Amino acid sequence: MLSKLTKTVSLMAVAATFGIAAPVAAGEDRMALYERFGEIPVPSKEYRIGVILKTFNNDYFIDLKNGFQDAADKYGVKVEFFAAPGETDLLIQKQLMEDMLVRQFDLIAVNPSSTSNLLEPAARATKMGIPLINVNDAYISKEDQEKHNIDIISFISTDWAEQMRHHVRYCAEKLGDEGGQIAHIMGFPGSTAATQRLEGYETELAKFPQLESVAVLPADWDRKKAMDVAADMIQANPDIKCLSASNDNMALGAIQALKNAGKLGDMIVMGCDGIPDAVTAIQNDELTASVAFMQYENGYNTIEAAILHLEGMGDKIPETLFANQEIWDKSNIDDKIANYGRYYSGMAKLTN
Repeated sequence: MLSKLTKTVSLMAVAATFGIAAPVAAGEDRMALYERFGEIPVPSKEYRIGVILKTFNNDYFIDLKNGFQDAADKYGVKVEFFAAPGETDLLIQKQLMEDMLVRQFDLIAVNPSSTSNLLEPAARATKMGIPLINVNDAYISKEDQEKHNIDIISFISTDWAEQMRHHVRYCAEKLGDEGGQIAHIMGFPGSTAATQRLEGYETELAKFPQLESVAVLPADWDRKKAMDVAADMIQANPDIKCLSASNDNMALGAIQALKNAGKLGDMIVMGCDGIPDAVTAIQNDELTASVAFMQYENGYNTIEAAILHLEGMGDKIPETLFANQEIWDKSNIDDKIANYGRYYSGMAKLTN
């Protein structure tokens, strides 16, 4: 039985999705960009799939949820969602997954808040014979899988390091041979996305000696924290020419810090995720660019992979599956809204 805390958090998470997203109707053509598995068999039964996400307080996770739900509707499987109030609520998320284990799911998709907070319930799931797919972030490493006896079917996610390589290359291109100072606002330390995005930032910088990294500070994916971090960065380093933020919420916090300091437009500011607020900020010449990727597709692909596994066709599922990604800026943002709008939570209203 779900604990009182679990019921409260689950209801908060589900309620947060109502009225926000506009999922693609069941039976409507899916996005044709990234067909991964070919034909998916008709499920031999109505499978029940549990999904434990970080949170629903970010449009990114609403998009991810929509992908799960639309695929479940298309293929006739049941999906139930659970998420903590915030991305850093590690213990609450662990409790949620522990309570999920008694709900007789045929498969559970896990999107951990950190690389370690769901190790115990994941190990229990494997012992109980419940298949697991690791989605999005964080990655339960091969070492931890072996150490804790956890079986993971596949890691369906995004190449996080490549996103920040995009940032560095974009800044290098825009600044030219003259280059300049660059800084990075990272996400929650310990999460796969934050760690690998920082790694991508640092390794790509080595290719561009004209770029000087003057600051790397965490803001835990939070817009207000990022505003304060960015304010400190630009006060200590007034000549920064490019600011790389590990997600759009933090990039928008940095934008507010620049507004407060009267420096908006003085530097390149890049985010990541392609959330609606970031899209609007690009249109308004505030945010320079965002690295967008198909989080919707990650959710959709996870349902397809789950069906393949449950139907005994697991050999068609790769060990790792990455979504495609691309840079959105003022030069292409209107086309992206027109082409992808219905797959991103809240973007449909931008076309009205």
